[in-house]
Amino acid sequence: GIVSIMTLTVLAYERYIRVVHAKVIDFSWSWRAITYIWLYSLAWTGAPLLGWNRYTLEIHGLGCSVDWKSKDPNDTSFVLLFFLGCLVAPVGIMAYCYGHILYAVRMTVQVVKLLKYEKKVAKMCFLMISTFLICWMPYAVVSLLVTYGYSNLVTPTVAIIPSFFAKSSTAYNPVIYIFMSRKV
Repeated sequence: GIVSIMTLTVLAYERYIRVVHAKVIDFSWSWRAITYIWLYSLAWTGAPLLGWNRYTLEIHGLGCSVDWKSKDPNDTSFVLLFFLGCLVAPVGIMAYCYGHILYAVRMTVQVVKLLKYEKKVAKMCFLMISTFLICWMPYAVVSLLVTYGYSNLVTPTVAIIPSFFAKSSTAYNPVIYIFMSRKV
């Protein structure tokens, strides 16, 4: 999930650089971005293994995740910063980038073909981000309910649907690429 949202964030930033600042991203930039995405994701997923929170079975018992229930200040700080660093900040960056892209596309009078291509790519990225958020927001809400003491509202049946839906999100991006990009 973290790799997925960070990839979408970097794609938004790449589109922002290309459209708003008219710069070309080279191959080495792409590899550095991929490396940073994976290192960032490994840092967040590795933190519980090093003692900042921990992994435990989810309510439904079919998967594991970080310990959302723990009231220990150390664990609560992880959950808060995890949501800020792996959901709020990436979504904020994507909103900023695509907001500026839409503004630039509207304000720029360039070759119609280029604008059509950029609009199509922007629509595809917007669809990917929307799909990601639709998949992960119910899981985030359920996790926050458990974190902040409302676990009595979350039965195993209620917990399993958002969990599986969230974890299936990585399957949707390739489908979106296939239907929206002729190059794929």
